[in-house]
Amino acid sequence: MFDLVFKDAQLRDGFQTFVADLAVAGGTIAAIGTGLAGRREIRAAGKWLLPGFLDVHTHLSLPFAGAVSADDFFTGSRAGAFGGVTTLIDFTAQRPGEGLREGFERRLAEARGRAAIDFSFHACIGREIDRPLADLAWAVETGLTSLKVFMAYSRAGLMQDDAGLFKVMEHCRKAGVLVTVHAENGGLIDFLTDRLLGGTTRPNPRGEPPLGERADALPASSLGIGALPLTRPVYTEVEAISRLGHLARATGAATYIVHVSSGDGATALATARRHGAPLLGETCPQYLYLNDAAFGGERGHDFSCCPPLRAAGQAAGLWAALQAGDLQVVATDHCPFRRADKDRWEGDITRLPMGLPGIETLGPLTLWGGLNRHIPLDTAIRALTAHPARLFGLYPRKGSLQPGADADLVLFDPDRSAELTAAALHMGSDYSPYEGLRGAGWPVMTVSRGEIIVENGRWLGEAGRGQFLARGSAQLDGFLPD
Repeated sequence: MFDLVFKDAQLRDGFQTFVADLAVAGGTIAAIGTGLAGRREIRAAGKWLLPGFLDVHTHLSLPFAGAVSADDFFTGSRAGAFGGVTTLIDFTAQRPGEGLREGFERRLAEARGRAAIDFSFHACIGREIDRPLADLAWAVETGLTSLKVFMAYSRAGLMQDDAGLFKVMEHCRKAGVLVTVHAENGGLIDFLTDRLLGGTTRPNPRGEPPLGERADALPASSLGIGALPLTRPVYTEVEAISRLGHLARATGAATYIVHVSSGDGATALATARRHGAPLLGETCPQYLYLNDAAFGGERGHDFSCCPPLRAAGQAAGLWAALQAGDLQVVATDHCPFRRADKDRWEGDITRLPMGLPGIETLGPLTLWGGLNRHIPLDTAIRALTAHPARLFGLYPRKGSLQPGADADLVLFDPDRSAELTAAALHMGSDYSPYEGLRGAGWPVMTVSRGEIIVENGRWLGEAGRGQFLARGSAQLDGFLPD
């Protein structure tokens, strides 16, 4: 007799759909068939049984602009579990002069004893690259098989110039490490920010007309949060992605672009892929569902994130890129703050903590996209499960319904209506950017390694049960252009 059996569930893994029993034993999927018996049996007729979702882009306990993101490894992982997330990947950080090990050890100490679901880390480096690159072999052996670099945030000491980026990509290709990149033109963002905050005191040195929007037409104080999209317009993303495509093709390094925020950016990525660049990408629910009209409200600064929300027409291109396979993953960039933290900005966008809550709503929002036919439902499921698991070296242990895989499961009721409200969610922020949004379908049970940790809205898990996941190399077959 098995530990747990889901009876007559509609099994969906993004590749096939069929009705069967699924049995769990010893924390793994033990069998799929009919007539299976368990010590506990869940009557699942009419419900979907999915692999647990992976959120491969979170920022827990992240210091930013004098605040710290409002979820730690317990509260963030617990909130994720309520939404069907059973694996998260966060980021390490080094102090000046450190290699990769020190940053990893600090973050691991933060997560152990706190995380309620399984977790891993992307190694993350700033401007100083020599010592971190010297640790790449150690990182691979430890199971840190992805490395994040930045094309922006020069004033935070994070931005790589093109030579540094090229060097990182060469080293990662040789080591079998997936390069992940924040792709915005940081130099241009800094220029636009300075020009906006200083009025017209910093004209274009060539005497040329301003690029794009006239960001110097009004003082920043009169623009409020409207200054944010003016300092980070879509073309700063498009240019960075296009440039990155050339570098990826030159180095041969598989490169994953995080939080693609615009349809134009997705088009630039697709164009580079058609020309042979080994580019991959993710987008986030905030860019699929929200737009820059949110900045016009009384609390428009609550919607601040980087890259910023885009014009309403941009989301269609992101949905299309997911359907075409040019974007492979939906993740969150979960970085929640409380309203009191957002209010500290006092009208100055350089003092505004950037980030939105999202880990709990990742699965429902992505699946609603499938149910509402923005993309095929199987595409939505793969973007939450098999694709991130494969790209980040966890498949088929995670993201799969195969016997032998970890029993990370989501029982999803497609007929259960839901309304997103901060009061009903469990993330550390005290507001939801999706307040009042309604949809059909919601997770009613979450299972992590065979243990039911959420059932019908009740928390049954505990802090510290999550395990660190040492990851293998990316499984790139079928993802990259020929």
